[in-house]
Amino acid sequence: MRVLSLIIISLFIITACKKPEAPEFDRSALLTHMANVEIKPALIEFTEDLVQLSDAVTVFESATSFDNLTALRTAFNNAYLQFEAIKMYDFGPAANNGIKTSMNTYPTDPTKINANITSGSYSLSAVSNVDAIGFPALDYLLFDGDDIDVLNRFAVDPDAENAMTYLAALIAKMNLDFAPVSSEWNTGYTETFIAANGTDIGSSVSLLYNELVKDLELLKNAKIGIPAGFFSGGETFVTYVEGYYSAESKALALANITALKTVFTGGDGIGFDDYMNFVDETEDLPLAASEITAQFDICYTKIAALGNPLSTDIPLNSDGFNDAFQEIKKLVAYAKTDIPTALGVLITFSDTDGD
Repeated sequence: MRVLSLIIISLFIITACKKPEAPEFDRSALLTHMANVEIKPALIEFTEDLVQLSDAVTVFESATSFDNLTALRTAFNNAYLQFEAIKMYDFGPAANNGIKTSMNTYPTDPTKINANITSGSYSLSAVSNVDAIGFPALDYLLFDGDDIDVLNRFAVDPDAENAMTYLAALIAKMNLDFAPVSSEWNTGYTETFIAANGTDIGSSVSLLYNELVKDLELLKNAKIGIPAGFFSGGETFVTYVEGYYSAESKALALANITALKTVFTGGDGIGFDDYMNFVDETEDLPLAASEITAQFDICYTKIAALGNPLSTDIPLNSDGFNDAFQEIKKLVAYAKTDIPTALGVLITFSDTDGD
């Protein structure tokens, strides 16, 4: 009896000394908000933009006029800007359908595009044509040259009929490729996304965060650093900017940094910043979420201060581009160190530029 009493007392002491489990951040709430309020509506809007782009090319085919070209260009610009709001969701359905690569590999290759048009024989799904499709190819076809040049490309030039066929085929491919993405998000993937609410590799938090960082790297390198010569000893490559022919490079960069900030903050809802604030209450993080949000705003301001188009401003404004590059680089450093430490996620991709 005495032994039993000692066992009971010991168990009571052990139980009494056991610390209560610390509360965990509600990652399911974050994923639910991101899926239903940020990701799916953005995907739907992009789908609608692609449909409008397709409709605009149909009208342009029926009457190759300046007014119809203007409407087609507007539809193109709207879709391209909206693409900046969805391209960082490059996991699950988007990754499975190769959306980011097929729709926005730049710089495009005009020689290859023209060769395809002249021959009239090509496979737009071939790996060899990855730099002759998507938005960059449309950017070239719809904006290279003056208005008369562009109209002639599709109306009176020797390969005009082939050029129109190529234009329509590019847009049809984009619609076809993207159709499964919104569909899958609405037929099961949303539930899969929300259910994977851990922080391990392959979890939705990890996938979403890693694609945020990866896209931030692309902003720093592809949109700013490479064209401005920061990876080539000062030799600039102005034709490498995104949206080179349409001169929309600055607008695309601003749309991109705005969308990336939305992923971090969750817009008006729950986001990674709330996750960091939750952790900060108990662990006293070295960098507050508000400082990272402020750094997004600094990056936006530095990009907004650049001349438009970026390709024209690069030779004239080295200091301005360096300022923008350095501020984005600082944000990338935060994104690769302070934030993942707070969230408990691993960066699962590698780069070679030292950030």
